[in-house]
Amino acid sequence: MVLKIEVFISQPSCSGGRLVLRLMEEIKKEYGGRVEVEVLKGLTEKVKEYDLKVSPAIIIDRDVRIIGVCPSKQTLRNALREAGVAPAS
Repeated sequence: MVLKIEVFISQPSCSGGRLVLRLMEEIKKEYGGRVEVEVLKGLTEKVKEYDLKVSPAIIIDRDVRIIGVCPSKQTLRNALREAGVAPAS
């Protein structure tokens, strides 16, 4: 199962957005092919679809999980575990 992660950041990116982008690179390496990360910058139709008011925002499997802050790596790992995916061994 590949879990989709959608990351919303402002354009131009704020410091939180830049931190989230770095964190996503680490998560992609750690989880390998178990996650698919899509980064959306600025106002997009999906921002309206999810009714997002602040960024950064992280959507996991179409569920708004983290909004307005860059989470710690452990917080993001926990959210991914709750969504049913574990790091690659």
